[in-house]
Amino acid sequence: MTGDQALARAALRSQAAHWFNLQRSGDMTVDDEHRFHEWLEQSDAHRDAYRLIDRAWMIAGTIPQEPEMLGEPERDAAEDRRSPWRRYFALAASLLLVFTASWGAYQMWSPSPGGQDQHFRTGVGQTTTVTLPEGSVVTLDSETEMRLRETPRERRVDLVGGRAFFRVAADPSRPFIVNAGGKSVRAIGTAFEVAFEHGNMVVTLAEGKVRVEEAATGSGSGTDMAPGGQLVIGADHNWTLRRVDVEKETSWTEGRLIFMRDPLSEAVAEMNRYSTRKLVFKDGKIPEKQVVGVFEAGDVDGFVKAMELNDIARRVSTSDDEILLSGSE
Repeated sequence: MTGDQALARAALRSQAAHWFNLQRSGDMTVDDEHRFHEWLEQSDAHRDAYRLIDRAWMIAGTIPQEPEMLGEPERDAAEDRRSPWRRYFALAASLLLVFTASWGAYQMWSPSPGGQDQHFRTGVGQTTTVTLPEGSVVTLDSETEMRLRETPRERRVDLVGGRAFFRVAADPSRPFIVNAGGKSVRAIGTAFEVAFEHGNMVVTLAEGKVRVEEAATGSGSGTDMAPGGQLVIGADHNWTLRRVDVEKETSWTEGRLIFMRDPLSEAVAEMNRYSTRKLVFKDGKIPEKQVVGVFEAGDVDGFVKAMELNDIARRVSTSDDEILLSGSE
């Protein structure tokens, strides 16, 4: 996908989010509704963008039933009947918005004398999608470094650190191999994500099949994965295979972060991945809460607002480098 195409998709999703929010706010007029249906009828892309937002809302729809998460505190019965809808949109400034800021990227290309090696790196809050010479498409997440080398026998990627999503062009004569932390993921034509951070490797399979092995041994022993599976290989060398919601796990490729009962500590770490201004809790004490919601990657202010609205944490101070928070008493 080119940069122009990515911007066009982001703009379309932003329009879809606008119509979705207006439709559920209770403020849509007859003229608004007419314009909304005209917008839907313009193309399949418009309708697909709206369905994407609708699905994101359904994923976040457990909020009202989960008061221990980013849910709605008790309210006065005399308040406006429409206020729950308004509150859920205010819950996080970026909930259900699809995002263009923070989606820029830095790409470094370092060809070898033979022209076979490529080196890619992204910074904080930067992502990029690149099409490799043989047709495979790779999306690199924030703070990711990757090296690619092609030979007549294989296509080899070394994931130095970070996270990347691979959509592999089929070529039975040259398998696509991703190496990270002494493990290899072998594919021919498939779509999967690999993350490698702090000695931990996570492989999530969206389509097709992959095989994960110990790269150094070459013994042929390993794990075959099916779509919807996620393999976690810890720094302690334990291998755990489980089923996951692939759309949730790979939502970062669309510029959004979906949390479904995730620990607040993990959600904070994920939000910090995309921001140079970090969320930091006073004395390192992060409340033991769970989060349900859909947020813009990098919108730490919207995330903080959500916590404050639900009495989970409060902002103590803000600087260029961090937002200091304190858990609610």
